[in-house]
Amino acid sequence: MHWIPWAVWIAAGVLAVVVLGFCAYELFWKSSRLRREAQRLDVLIGRLRELRAELVATQQRAADSGR
Repeated sequence: MHWIPWAVWIAAGVLAVVVLGFCAYELFWKSSRLRREAQRLDVLIGRLRELRAELVATQQRAADSGR
């Protein structure tokens, strides 16, 4: 009957390793996904800045031609 506490401790250890491994996998996967999304947003922000500059230039040309 002395083997029961050992079996419980071993099962708890295995469960802890499995749970921690899954958590590590989730954190790695989500951080890599967030990095990809951040890169896509940086590209989008760059394009929005270009469009804003084009809009300002167009507004300036329209204001100049109205004079």
